[in-house]
Amino acid sequence: MNSNEKNQTIKDVYKLMSELWCSPSDTNIVNIKKDSENLIKKLEDVNKEAAILLQKFIEENTISEESYIDLFELDPKCPLYLGTHSYDEPKTCAGAGVSDRNKYMIELRAIYKHFEKIADEKELPDYLPLMIDFLSLTIDSKNDSVRGKFIKEYLLPFLPPVQSKLKELKTPYVHLIDALSKIMNIDLETQSVSKILEQKMEVGYVG
Repeated sequence: MNSNEKNQTIKDVYKLMSELWCSPSDTNIVNIKKDSENLIKKLEDVNKEAAILLQKFIEENTISEESYIDLFELDPKCPLYLGTHSYDEPKTCAGAGVSDRNKYMIELRAIYKHFEKIADEKELPDYLPLMIDFLSLTIDSKNDSVRGKFIKEYLLPFLPPVQSKLKELKTPYVHLIDALSKIMNIDLETQSVSKILEQKMEVGYVG
């Protein structure tokens, strides 16, 4: 698999994952299972462990709309807004404007604006499916250091508490978030390789 094929596979996997985090009423799991077969085979060439985890999630996930709402939405056991797992909720309305989570979301919006790509401005910027979709939309900007910063500082450090909660709840979504973590690390690795090759080309040497 060449680098372009690898990038396309990672892009398609991000797109699939952003859909899989969404409500069952917004996705067609039958079609997803059918369409994901070939993609998972390609993912095996990128990272076999991630492919196995993604396959596990797709096979095991039979969550109903009601259970999904209970898990992720109304008084959620595990919110899909990453900042809620890492920052304390402000005690007052005035405190909300200067809270650490608000600062985190302002910085996220600045990153989205930098790329002029954001899937859904109606959603809060730390909504996990939106953040994953953003990675898919910006895959061709691998050499942009802001994208690497987004993954390293605004996404990966915020996944462990979500992973722990999903594991505690014994839900198949733990396979999905584990696969996501692996894919983002592969994404960063390929970004580093691309930068090295670019630097070599700039000095007239590749090899």
